[in-house]
Amino acid sequence: MRGRPPRSLPPREGERLQGGRLLVYFPDDNTCDGGAELATRGYFDVDNVPPWDTWVGMFREDPESDTQSADYLIAWVPPVFLDAVAQGIRVNPEVCIQWLEDSTTMMAKRLKDLTSP
Repeated sequence: MRGRPPRSLPPREGERLQGGRLLVYFPDDNTCDGGAELATRGYFDVDNVPPWDTWVGMFREDPESDTQSADYLIAWVPPVFLDAVAQGIRVNPEVCIQWLEDSTTMMAKRLKDLTSP
């Protein structure tokens, strides 16, 4: 066994995303009101941008509705910040930040398809 890398096991249900959640941010819909920054005590900045070191990727798609922008950022929210981020989402009037699973993005639909039994 010496010299062999440890065998990785598939994640258990509770270990997906290490207890965190995915967030989607639509930069083109941002009005920079600072509400989410205040509500989260700085987790989001004044432009409602999540911390750069939580970013998963930037995506572009043709929106299915006129209310969704084509460009969006997906970020991972660590478990310790879930309550604060939920409060930031609640006070965000332009809805430029939301939980990924609550969005109408193709990425949300694809992830739902992958995780559905």
